[in-house]
Amino acid sequence: MALTNGLEAIKKLLSCVQADGSQVSHVIVEEKDIKAKLKKLTISELGSNILVLATDEGRKRNNSVCMSPLFADDGEYDQNRACDVVFIKMSEQGYHICYVELKSDTPSGYEGQFISTKCFMDYVISLSEHLCAQPITISRERYVVFHTDSKDAKRRGVKNKTHFRPNDANSPSSPKKFCVHNGDTVRFTEFF
Repeated sequence: MALTNGLEAIKKLLSCVQADGSQVSHVIVEEKDIKAKLKKLTISELGSNILVLATDEGRKRNNSVCMSPLFADDGEYDQNRACDVVFIKMSEQGYHICYVELKSDTPSGYEGQFISTKCFMDYVISLSEHLCAQPITISRERYVVFHTDSKDAKRRGVKNKTHFRPNDANSPSSPKKFCVHNGDTVRFTEFF
């Protein structure tokens, strides 16, 4: 069977595809850490051109946690870390990727997770082009941290910064931070 696009190639290459927007309209993102305050978030209104990868859970196999058995597991660098999920959207302009991490209260420690996952996605993109003959051109990348806020339990949404930053000024070290409550539902278009 010949593949017709990069999303089909990714589905063939990876075992961590959690949801395919052509088959489901929402996905539940869960944090397994028992100490986490944000344990469950539902992302709704997925489109037929969206894949969801469970990168954090997908790296847990055979009683080990690693992005690849070829990587050292001494923890000196972040090569075995991953953000919770990756959303990949196919559009006419190219592919959009959104890296998502769930955190509790004052979010931190996400930069290495985002960078490692981005490196992994660069590898997947190369595999898609060289092995599957399906080039994937990234036209937009976003980094989003969903987090709780115990100090202001009623607050929900993006906290606006006091100084101007363009909406696309987004990186692993300065992701869009989106305050939610445990169990909330967020529309895909609200953050990406």
